[in-house]
Amino acid sequence: MKVKKYKSGLTVIVAENKSLRSVTAGVMVGAGSAHETRDNNGISHFIEHMQFKGTARRSAQDIVDEFDRAGATFNAFTGKEYTCYYFKSIDENVERCVDVLSDLFLHSQFEKSELDRERKVILEEINMSLDEPDGVCYDVLYKTAFGDAPIGMEILGTRENVSRFEKADITEYKKSRYLPSNTVIAFAGNITESAALGLVEKFFGELTESEYVAPPASVKAEFRSGYGEFIRDYEQSEISVAFPSPCTVGSARSPIASALDQILGSGMGSRLFRRLREQMGLVYSVYSTPWMGKNNGLFTVCANVNSVNVRKSLLAIREEIDKVVRDGVTPEEVEKAKTQLKVSAVFGTETPMNYMLSLMRWRVLLDREYDVDEIIRNVEKITKPDVDALAREIFAASPALAYAGKGAEEKLDKIWNDKQ
Repeated sequence: MKVKKYKSGLTVIVAENKSLRSVTAGVMVGAGSAHETRDNNGISHFIEHMQFKGTARRSAQDIVDEFDRAGATFNAFTGKEYTCYYFKSIDENVERCVDVLSDLFLHSQFEKSELDRERKVILEEINMSLDEPDGVCYDVLYKTAFGDAPIGMEILGTRENVSRFEKADITEYKKSRYLPSNTVIAFAGNITESAALGLVEKFFGELTESEYVAPPASVKAEFRSGYGEFIRDYEQSEISVAFPSPCTVGSARSPIASALDQILGSGMGSRLFRRLREQMGLVYSVYSTPWMGKNNGLFTVCANVNSVNVRKSLLAIREEIDKVVRDGVTPEEVEKAKTQLKVSAVFGTETPMNYMLSLMRWRVLLDREYDVDEIIRNVEKITKPDVDALAREIFAASPALAYAGKGAEEKLDKIWNDKQ
């Protein structure tokens, strides 16, 4: 892997793999809902859509047609802390695709007719998201955990904001976030460093030659315990529990949080899966997730349940967490988790898209190298006392709880605190 940083602050990463006949390439910028305000919540996602809606050289249809003629897959996504635009093509068509990607990233026009048309699409996306209890519960959980802090806001934004965004809103936000110093371009696959840098300098020249402007600073949000809900007549309900975690992306103890996740709620061999699904038959889906952002971390447990099983499921989750705190984990569980984490890290490098996203994410959030060998070394150092200590620390806090589903007789916070 090779890394080049230009005077503008733009970073380019090249992970050459001669065994492939394809190249995956992307642009990631540190712009997400965590960088928005109440008044412009949703603007990062709105821009992601609008970047594909036409440039001075290409119409929206031209962009699609040129990627299609190259046989490429392409897309974009917006998260809490970054937005990414990417494609995957055969190696001989990379230059054609980089041309299109750079054009839509740098030269989108944001014409009013396209703005008005796309805002309707995004409003439908918001409506559609409300049909999925797991996604709704995710949004309720973050709102409960972080309140009015930007990281607690929804990625899609509000209907009110989306309905009024105009070109001036987009250009103002892009000037503050779409900076070369806040942008990473990456290539993974059958491409050399010199070829990749040549394409960047040819098609992203205005980013490589710009003057350096420091990216905006980000701050840590305060975690709040509490309860939030979204009541709707879903067939299934979603329950979520979140604890504040000291483990952020790339932090020293983040591998330990991942090991705890493997033991408690990741996969069919986890404690939560065995207890709630295999033994009690209460759920189809139950899992834990150690979310690690730049400045904040959460350890969450989620379950998709029938509303009549909410109480039993939540109490079973609490009991499993209490067991980990009281009795700790076993040495055998730790060794299995370490093996799973090492395998996951290695497999990730063998999937160009996943590897490229990891390389970009670490650079955008930390300005650090994503080093798989270092990650594996840190995983190998994990001990049972490490996992036990982190579990006691995380689960000592009062959690944030969220529910999306039919009206229930009991609120989750009352169930959680029930001593029975």
